[in-house]
Amino acid sequence: MRIPRFLPLIALAAVPLPNSARAADGCQEGTFSRVQSPDGNATSFLFDDFSATAGGASGVRRANTSCALSVPVTQPDGHSVYSMDYRGYASAQEGQTVSIQALKDRMEIVKYEASGPLDQDIAISGRVGISGSSTLDLAVLLQSTGPLDEDALESILFLDSVDFARIGFTTTRSVVESMDQIARQRQSIALDLAGTAYTLLGQSDRFDSESYVSAFGNSDAAAGFNARWEAGSGISLFGGAALVTSNASDALSDQLALFAGGIRYTTPQASWRAFGEAGAWGSPDISASLSRSYINVNEMIYTGGTTSGSLFATYARLGVIYAPGDTNELALSTRFSRSWLNLDGYDENTAGNLFAAHMGSGSTITDSVSAELAWSRKLDERFDYTLSLALGRTSSDKSGVKASVDWVGDVKGTARDQNFAVLGGRVGWKVNESLQLNTSVAATFREDVDPVWSVGGQLKVSF
Repeated sequence: MRIPRFLPLIALAAVPLPNSARAADGCQEGTFSRVQSPDGNATSFLFDDFSATAGGASGVRRANTSCALSVPVTQPDGHSVYSMDYRGYASAQEGQTVSIQALKDRMEIVKYEASGPLDQDIAISGRVGISGSSTLDLAVLLQSTGPLDEDALESILFLDSVDFARIGFTTTRSVVESMDQIARQRQSIALDLAGTAYTLLGQSDRFDSESYVSAFGNSDAAAGFNARWEAGSGISLFGGAALVTSNASDALSDQLALFAGGIRYTTPQASWRAFGEAGAWGSPDISASLSRSYINVNEMIYTGGTTSGSLFATYARLGVIYAPGDTNELALSTRFSRSWLNLDGYDENTAGNLFAAHMGSGSTITDSVSAELAWSRKLDERFDYTLSLALGRTSSDKSGVKASVDWVGDVKGTARDQNFAVLGGRVGWKVNESLQLNTSVAATFREDVDPVWSVGGQLKVSF
């Protein structure tokens, strides 16, 4: 007669606990014991006679036996993940089969099947998750099959032990906050690129400047050019392109090409003038590196993924200009902009990341409205400067970012609305009638974000 092999639980205070397994056939009272670790995070079930025998001289062609296990969950107010180890013994002849099946909420989570001939110890492993419950309830089913033959051996399946060990725990709040991080990073891409886009649109120029073409560089753009054409009748056309470095935003993982263009109408020359302006900017190919962090047990897990997509933004601007003479020019305006960031989905690496997120493709829409003030002054025939201030608010995309998180389920993350301020300054030196050198500096301040600085230079040729 075979003696079941019990695998001892490492470092356990082995205290039998009642009412932890139940079934009419598989684990009757007195045929099993349960032991639990002092911290409650590991549980073992040890069986004396959890078996199924069929075929041969057994008298039955198919034998089924089952046991319902109940594992206490130490932290029910969250999402726990347990490793499971099933150990036993199987013997089967040609034409005989044995199987082990574990079900949670009638869903199969572990499956083992084998056909004869075999005579071996078995060890199978799996994982199971539980959310918001004080117990982890499983049904374990054993089955043996085989033709009846009084001269043949039976197919036999013994289950000696089932060990559970908690390997992960997190809360809904921690996972949602990690997805909020993703939503904020997606929103920040358009906001961080807006400064370079407005440089391409010549937003720091005087309104009465001439037609020009220029080459520029700043701490965000490796290189770029822009141009402005005074078409007459108050119409101005402007735009440009730049190669933007990945450090322009913490969420960018590679360089990108940024394009911008716009049109403006200004009423005829007078001390007070009105203007209206509209334009668009964006990039057809963006590589983004998104990251998040969450708590797993007592450890902070840092993870994320890389994806790609495109960005498109439009804006409209209305305002007035006060220029009592050639020396001073004051422009007061309001701007509304909307951006669409379209990114492909991605799957996070699961190595060391038990609660990995899987995101589909989607769009992040960001709206901003601001009031802007710019003062330009000529110091003499060669030098001039512009000081600017913008105050506004960015509205986050309420649809948020959606992901499926392993062992948790569907999770949504959202960004917060933000107030912002942008301070800028430009100093120009007119080398000759057609050539001018500009230097500029700008600082962007947003709530809960470190200030972003940009320093640059521009060589402009007027015509």
